[in-house]
Amino acid sequence: MADQSLTPGQRVERLRRAAGLSRERLAGLAGLSPTTVKFIENGRRSLTLRAAQQIAPHLGVHDLGDLYGPTVALSLDGRPSHPAVDDVRRALTAWHITVDGQPDSTDYLRGAVDAAWQTWHTSRHQRTEAGLVLPGLLDATQRAARLHTGDERRAALAQLAQAYHLAQAYLAWHGDRELCWLTVDRGMSAALDADNPLAIAQAIWYAAHVLRAVGRSDEALARLGEARVLIEPRVADGGTEYAEMLADLHLCMALTRARSGDQGAWADWDTARQVVERALPTGYVGLRTRVSRPLVDVYAVMCAVDLGDPDEAQRRAHALDPASIPSTERRGRHLVELARSADLEGAREATLHLLTRAEATSPETVRYSPAAQDMAGRLAREAPAAVRAEAIDLAQRISAPQQ
Repeated sequence: MADQSLTPGQRVERLRRAAGLSRERLAGLAGLSPTTVKFIENGRRSLTLRAAQQIAPHLGVHDLGDLYGPTVALSLDGRPSHPAVDDVRRALTAWHITVDGQPDSTDYLRGAVDAAWQTWHTSRHQRTEAGLVLPGLLDATQRAARLHTGDERRAALAQLAQAYHLAQAYLAWHGDRELCWLTVDRGMSAALDADNPLAIAQAIWYAAHVLRAVGRSDEALARLGEARVLIEPRVADGGTEYAEMLADLHLCMALTRARSGDQGAWADWDTARQVVERALPTGYVGLRTRVSRPLVDVYAVMCAVDLGDPDEAQRRAHALDPASIPSTERRGRHLVELARSADLEGAREATLHLLTRAEATSPETVRYSPAAQDMAGRLAREAPAAVRAEAIDLAQRISAPQQ
């Protein structure tokens, strides 16, 4: 653009108008909320690298200089990567052409998958722990699905789908996007072959997160609606797992709507709350996604932040003790969400404090969170002089290694 005095937000607005897009349409395509796009354009929120990566393809931008100014030229493809990504990639792309020997029992596989998820939620270094176990877990479940027959094969396929879901959780913030999509597709295929409604709904839940992340929110909501129709009639007689799954589906729908700027998110959130309160035992905590009363409150904060309402986010967070969140990983993410809320209001000291707490809770959650990385980088450049040294130290401490 010829006018070098334009701010990044003004550049975004000019490019958006030139592309014939409304704020709502651009937000939907980029997987952002309309409020976020509005705040970027009017200067109330900085254009983070993550937001630039999401917006650029829909504005026809190939060089970040078009958004930040002619002196900036950064690749849009670089992503922080965990050291174990190569091992996980090899396990995902190893085709078992010939399989022999005795498969592990489905009871053993269920125990191994459950233990891996338990570690994911309790370890402060969940990505390193997952990177260690995933190659072996994928190999064992793939072999079992090939060697078992009948009902045992279907049970093995359900556990294989769970192994792929854990791989998706591990890869979500680092590694090749194609690998993440591979886990989604493989997980769905395994669940469909298992012919298990619960496994199919779980696979749809995981797929919806990726669809939302790439701007396909309408598709994510359609698939989640199909899963809800599959699960809802079975809740009364299916036990706690079906009620847990139904709550999970509504929470995912709520977050998906919130990230599209749809206030209807609160209706889905309230349905999830009612399911947890009425259909799950007091104190219930789901094994894999940690569905629970505190997690419902966590989602309320996330929805408020994504709807661009920091006051509501703070109100929702006021009564929620982070220590009650039954997952170290989710606790760290919750503190990052609170930091995002403070960032929306331009409260840099509060943003720094909350990011520091998040890093102390779960270093790898912060190290590989794009939102946390963006906030930490801006704080290192823009924080008040009194806390800038602390901000620089945090940014250096959580800097993710590149592969």
